[in-house]
Amino acid sequence: LKDDSHTPEEHSELREMAQIVRECIGRLPERERLIVEARFYKNMKMREIGAAFGISPSRTSRVVQAALDKVK
Repeated sequence: LKDDSHTPEEHSELREMAQIVRECIGRLPERERLIVEARFYKNMKMREIGAAFGISPSRTSRVVQAALDKVK
């Protein structure tokens, strides 16, 4: 179905913003990048990511937040 909720200009801006965010994520240190990708691209839960990286879910959350702060 066609999404008419945004104007063509808004779609263009959203695509550009998404590209900028991807580039910023790509510049993160490898471990942070992998954790952020697992969280947002693979939709993994903090406990799943923590288990994969050998860290606690709370530490995973802190790593994600620190990475997001860098991206901002």
